Amino acid sequence: MSKETNAKRKQTAKATPAKKTGQSKARKATAKANVSKAKRTNTTAKKPTTARKVEKKMTQAQNKVQFDKIAKEAASAGQEQVDVLVKSSTIFAKGCEDFVKTYVSIAQESAEKNSEALKTLLGCKSLNEFTETQQKLAQTSFDEFVSSATKLSELSVKVATDAFEPINDQVSKSIKKVTETIAA
Repeated sequence: MSKETNAKRKQTAKATPAKKTGQSKARKATAKANVSKAKRTNTTAKKPTTARKVEKKMTQAQNKVQFDKIAKEAASAGQEQVDVLVKSSTIFAKGCEDFVKTYVSIAQESAEKNSEALKTLLGCKSLNEFTETQQKLAQTSFDEFVSSATKLSELSVKVATDAFEPINDQVSKSIKKVTETIAA
């Protein structure tokens, strides 16, 4: 049975070989052309010309130079920022020290004046004199409190302004540099 099946297949193949063979040859020729084209393309991609090699090397060298330049600029900018932060922190620490000294000075003066006020109040001989003295002392104490609070407030603003001045300058420089870079 297998011999008969094989014989039928051969006869069928012999009956239609003209059409299939023509189509087959055309397909083979197209496939061969495509393979040939692919080989040529791959050959040029695998083996660049000397000019392409030189161009590639030059591009790599330029990229390396640009990278080195950017890295140096970034390191320089980072160092500048650290220096500015150190300077700002030093100014802030000094300002805080001045603030604390002023506060302690105000507290000592206030304690001394309160002690004198107590002596004055204890020295009063009448209720009216005590009331008048206490009223004057309260007014003086309030005025000194407002004066001291204003002094501390002004000192705080001065410390903050002085401490952030280097940072503001650095930010301005950075913005200017970026603007110039973008413009170029």
